Amino acid sequence: MFSICVIGCGYMAREGHGPAYAKYAKEYPGVRLAGCCDLDLQRAEAFRKEFGFEKAFTDYRAMLEEMMPSVVCLLSPVSATCELAVDILKKGFSLLLEKPPGRNREEIGRINAAALEAGVSVRTAFNRRYTPLLLELKKRIAGERIYNITYQMYRFNRRDADFSTTSIHAIDAVKNLAGSDYRNVSLSYQELPEHGENVANIYLNGEMENGVFAQLSLVPMGNAVVERVTVNTDQATYFAELPFWGNPDAPGRLRKIAANQMVEDISGAALVDCCEMYEESGFYEENRSFFEHLRAGEKPQNDLPSGIQGVEIADCIRKRITVYKK
Repeated sequence: MFSICVIGCGYMAREGHGPAYAKYAKEYPGVRLAGCCDLDLQRAEAFRKEFGFEKAFTDYRAMLEEMMPSVVCLLSPVSATCELAVDILKKGFSLLLEKPPGRNREEIGRINAAALEAGVSVRTAFNRRYTPLLLELKKRIAGERIYNITYQMYRFNRRDADFSTTSIHAIDAVKNLAGSDYRNVSLSYQELPEHGENVANIYLNGEMENGVFAQLSLVPMGNAVVERVTVNTDQATYFAELPFWGNPDAPGRLRKIAANQMVEDISGAALVDCCEMYEESGFYEENRSFFEHLRAGEKPQNDLPSGIQGVEIADCIRKRITVYKK
């Protein structure tokens, strides 16, 4: 029996991961949704009932000791991620953890060291890596020379004092599409103190090690919840409109234009079984594929090293640093 335990039953767990667990348990035999844990017992109980878990807890150590799961899904605020992740890994459990995997290089380094010592699999929930439209885009640009990538991340009335924990999604997605680390990045900040402490729109210009140029606009104080990507290659220009949280672009769209002619126009609805946010946005696939890797008994996987640079650049945003160099 493949058993799953969850730590953290807040908004992201309910909207993104919980439905993915329920679908996985329904479609794959031999899956046990064992335990869910939150410091708020009422919230844990609500999560248990909604998604079909056996038991709710407020003490994750007691849950792990009683349930002995095959995998632990850590969906905590980033302020708690490092200490919890290290403890879980030291207990010998494979781990899927919500992004970002730490607030700085030191924290992700501690998590990575614990994973290597334990010899278990670890995956970070960078769900854009598993978003169907971005997977389709990556497939199409493979083998083409990429000139530049533009990533627009807009939000509505997000007055976060620390928007870096959301920004890291765009930073990681560009790195993944380019197939390369950043060589250097310049960062600019449009400070908006009238909207709250540390509120700012953020603009990045980067050069990747493979020569791709990137421009990222990370705008928490916009008037739309959208993420749009443009990739220019030596063969075509690609436009991707990503579906998130029932935004105006849902179910998403991918267009390929070559020689100023439309070559492909793909609806995001054609790439998923159902037009639900948890599937359109990659939550289901990032969980499903990790669980299937564990069930197959394959060699331990650890994607933490691929997230180190994203954590470093996000930390620059947090600290309002204007230049990053690898």
